[in-house]
Amino acid sequence: MSGWTRFLPSIRLLVVGGLSIIIALCVLFSIGYAVTDVPEPNIEATGQTSTIYYNDGKTPIGQYKVQDRKSVSSDEISEPMRKAAIAAEDTSFYENRGISMKGLSRAVVGVATNKYAGGGSTITQQYVKNFYLTNEHSLDRKVKEMFISLKIDQQQSKDDILANYLNTIYLGRRSYGIEVASQNYFDKSAKDLDVSESALLAAMIQRPGAADPADNPEAYQDRFDYVVKSMTDEGFITEEQAAKVKMPKVKEASKEESLKGQKGYMWEYVRREALRKLDIDEAQLDRGGYNITTTFDKDRMKEAEKAIKNLPPDQPEGLQAGLVSINPDSGGIEAFYGGKNYLDQAFNVSTQGHAQAGSTFKPFALVAGLENGVRLTDMYPGSPTTFNADGTTWTPHNFGNSSYGPVSLLKATQSSINTAYAALNIQVGPDKTVDVAQRAGLSGNCTDKQMKTGDTRNCTIGLTPNMSNVLGTPSVKVVDMANAYSTFASNGVKHDAHAIKKVTQGEDDEEVFKSETKGKRVFDKAVAAETSYALSQVINGGSGSYAQQLGRPAAGKTGTTSDNQAAWFSGYTPNLATSVVLYREVDGKSVSIGAYGGRGQVTGGSFPIQVWTEYMKAALQGEKVEQFPERGELPDKPKPKNTNEPVAPAPKPKPTSPSGSDGGDGSDKKAPIDKPSEKPKDDEDKDKDKDKEKDSDGSKDSKDDGKDDGKDSKGSDDGNGDDKDKPAPSVPADPPKKPDPPKPPKDSDSGSNGGNDGGSDNGDGGKDD
Repeated sequence: MSGWTRFLPSIRLLVVGGLSIIIALCVLFSIGYAVTDVPEPNIEATGQTSTIYYNDGKTPIGQYKVQDRKSVSSDEISEPMRKAAIAAEDTSFYENRGISMKGLSRAVVGVATNKYAGGGSTITQQYVKNFYLTNEHSLDRKVKEMFISLKIDQQQSKDDILANYLNTIYLGRRSYGIEVASQNYFDKSAKDLDVSESALLAAMIQRPGAADPADNPEAYQDRFDYVVKSMTDEGFITEEQAAKVKMPKVKEASKEESLKGQKGYMWEYVRREALRKLDIDEAQLDRGGYNITTTFDKDRMKEAEKAIKNLPPDQPEGLQAGLVSINPDSGGIEAFYGGKNYLDQAFNVSTQGHAQAGSTFKPFALVAGLENGVRLTDMYPGSPTTFNADGTTWTPHNFGNSSYGPVSLLKATQSSINTAYAALNIQVGPDKTVDVAQRAGLSGNCTDKQMKTGDTRNCTIGLTPNMSNVLGTPSVKVVDMANAYSTFASNGVKHDAHAIKKVTQGEDDEEVFKSETKGKRVFDKAVAAETSYALSQVINGGSGSYAQQLGRPAAGKTGTTSDNQAAWFSGYTPNLATSVVLYREVDGKSVSIGAYGGRGQVTGGSFPIQVWTEYMKAALQGEKVEQFPERGELPDKPKPKNTNEPVAPAPKPKPTSPSGSDGGDGSDKKAPIDKPSEKPKDDEDKDKDKDKEKDSDGSKDSKDDGKDDGKDSKGSDDGNGDDKDKPAPSVPADPPKKPDPPKPPKDSDSGSNGGNDGGSDNGDGGKDD
């Protein structure tokens, strides 16, 4: 050998080396096969019930368990069902020896690269995983699965393996095994399943919890078509038969009485959270023997339901009520109201529903301003003003078309003055308002895909940086708004809202999960304290005066959307944050709440604040009265230029005094400060302080402190429920037609694209109520 060929190994070396590797692999395989025993069935396979408890860890809420369990032999399963399973999951089932080298290789590569996507397993391997092992994504589990599958294939017949597999698979509706699933979906035995019914059940094996085929058969259509085609390709049915196979009709799911009322909402919410945080599937949860201690407080859950049920009974069609109460120290959800009855409406208003935020969104702009040099004494326009930003004009109005003259930011907060907050939002930037909202606890903006699919459970609709967002155009979940206000209550430390405190498993109660409650500081302490001070003035003499009945330090914000489609009150004490909303939907569309409970219109300062106050009084009974942190030195940052800062007109020159006179004929009146030019028609814009204000920071004369007892005055709506004189209707505004509101129209009387804040602010997403 000469040249480059001399560097090549000899044929003898290649042969010896290759044989050595093969022999070594065979030895390792033999050793692995020999030492791997078929284990006892796992906990999940034996069906240990999982139980959820209230926060005391002792009082049960409900259980996750196998609904029924009945194993059947191979001849008790229809031939179409057996063939459909093979066509869907393992067409080489009767030829392979329990494993698929191709599928195994793909799984090994996936685990090694951390990109394991499942699939490729034989029916035998799936049976072994379900019955003997777990869903753990590890090389060790996959190797064990391979050896056990080889042994099972030697010990059992193919028909028995197939039957055992079909007896252990999960098929939704808490159904384990083909017999129970057949009864639950088609009200018949597995031996009577036809081709279309078999094809649907086989299609569900891959994603049993994706949807209920009675409600959403489209979720399984593609997989159903695949199974039918595979059955045709394998010769199980003819093409003529396949052409006649259509998606079968499925009976409605039966309702379990143990989930009646609020328990069903707790059961469902905790279930979803457990699947996500424990990284397990539904089958493992239902059969894993978990003990789940939640954050739900039994007494507070009852008080939340009681407060909602005390609303006037003559409710218009489609009226929805939501309430979420969160512990600011941990983020634990202590109470919520999901709906009247889970068995009648599984949709959870508080954790799934969205409603335009209205004025409850304003505090996010307030925080953005305080973080960027703005102070509560800064002055803003309190009368209708045309703003211009990026070439777009916008003329928002206050509730009842009220005019206040120049107002301080504190006064604007206290009386929820839209024009002032519009100027603030433009000054600091709508993008900073959105940033604060998300840091506080709101979910991010919904994507086009989420909107198209309707899966908006984990996002906020219309959370975009447009100048009218400050007035509440985004549609927010109640749990998110409560979480955001909980961040204010904890003085700027954000905790993720959650319902699971800890999870244990097995006879020894081994802890497998504990919720993180440390939290993360997202706002400066002084900024958070200043925010709480400003929001406490909303209750101490502003639009939220009804909440003074709580009898302890509290802060919050009312909010009513355009066309009276939603009404909010979100508020907190240092030890509990709660958000309440009323909104109305008919045929999936948001509509005006309208006249209800003796009121011409429902505002945040009416029924929502009444529910909030009633619940909070009961929930905090016996709790220590805590004070808000003292105000401190705010961050010294350069303040953005306020191009809309009002300038008070110079006083008129005094007339020449006659000889011997001191001048003054009463004509030298000063420009009005913080004083509306007309009486607001609703509590949130009503000037509680009247003419008793000492200075421009919005503070009341001491003689007027605490005098607001929540009684209605003519033309006002301050939340006491009497409403003998209905408030003047708001100027109509067009609600946003898209999740991402368009830019505000130029010179529009309605103010913006969607919702007014504060009364008929006509265009900001939330009336200032």
